Amino acid sequence: MTRSDSEPADVRPRRRSTAVRPSDDTLLDGVLSVFAAHGFDNVTMDQLAAAAETSKPTLYAHFGTKEQLFDACVRREAARLLEWMRESYRRARGFDLDRHVATTTRALFDFAATHAEGFHVLFGAPTAGRSHEVRAAAIGSVADTVAELIRHEYGGADLAWGASADFCAAAITDIGVRGVQQALAQDLDFTAAADLTVSIIVAAMRHLDPAAVRAVDADAGPAAEPGAPPTGELTPLQHAPPRNDVLDTAIRMFLRGERIELHAVATELGISRTTIYRRFGTREDLLGVVIARQFEHVFTTVDSRCTSRGAHRISEVFDQVLRRLAADPALRTYLQNESPAALRLVTQADGPVHRGSVALVERLIQRAKEQDGYRPPIDRTTLAFALVRLGESFLYSNAVTEADGDIDHLLQVQTTLLGVAGPVGGPA
Repeated sequence: MTRSDSEPADVRPRRRSTAVRPSDDTLLDGVLSVFAAHGFDNVTMDQLAAAAETSKPTLYAHFGTKEQLFDACVRREAARLLEWMRESYRRARGFDLDRHVATTTRALFDFAATHAEGFHVLFGAPTAGRSHEVRAAAIGSVADTVAELIRHEYGGADLAWGASADFCAAAITDIGVRGVQQALAQDLDFTAAADLTVSIIVAAMRHLDPAAVRAVDADAGPAAEPGAPPTGELTPLQHAPPRNDVLDTAIRMFLRGERIELHAVATELGISRTTIYRRFGTREDLLGVVIARQFEHVFTTVDSRCTSRGAHRISEVFDQVLRRLAADPALRTYLQNESPAALRLVTQADGPVHRGSVALVERLIQRAKEQDGYRPPIDRTTLAFALVRLGESFLYSNAVTEADGDIDHLLQVQTTLLGVAGPVGGPA
């Protein structure tokens, strides 16, 4: 049912000019206040589109589902918070622990005062999907830096901080966040509330029982080796393993059919979970990179062994890649165990799996054009996108229904798109 042009203009959602494509940040600015005021469950995509002065199809095109849109809001505000905190650490560089705690705590209050809606989305609005992990990792990054400060300022012959530093840092960070929450909820004076929060934290640290600290560390195992003084960056990475070590460990877990968890990867490598978050993002982000890397490996292997040319090469490579992926037990286990989250990860338009797959197919098409004179019936980007979407639907259906999909019918559509005279390919 369409809205009549005779309806008052003030009841119709405003729309931006279609001549200018809105940026992600512009759209997020529009929906942020709605999520902050009502949370995730109590808003609709219609309300969000109206607040962003756009259409639902535009929001879907940019972000996907409502859950993905909310997740994008949380991610952006978490990134803003971390940058805000980094700046506070730079300002406090060289201070003793008391002044550093004061600077850091007041920075939290200042962030909430300046970005009230962002703070509420991070720490007030109900969670959705993986957003809880994003929030937890952001706070974990702050706590890791506080732990390094504790080890540096209070470490010594009489007290070697181990797990107790992480314990105290988590408590300090939690007090800071909850102090801001209370100040917002009770409409308190932010300066006074910040001062009170700082005094609570400083008093607690000055009156710690050394025996209790040692007891925690004794139960947790050997204390960490003292590190260099904090540099003003969140969770220093001086002793972190290379990025490929994290990825290789996650890939091994995936190929064994294990559920990839950040804490499991971190434990195996002897690093913090926040270190992995800073490099890859959330668990789902790491999974996306893992699956994209595996797709690329299969694609490159098949392509290197193919002797066909032109459109036939594209068709044969695509066919063999799909057959191998469909038979892969690790991928099938993941798609079965984590549906529908797995479907979202594999098909998300701006995700590493879909984006990487389209890039691989697009390069294959371009090579066929340059080396074999192939003339695709449509532009190569659109053709690559269509082929990948076909493959995604087949793989997901094949795994989740636990039945072999009709790949021959899929090949008929594929060869029609490519302009090949007849189906090419077959079992490897």
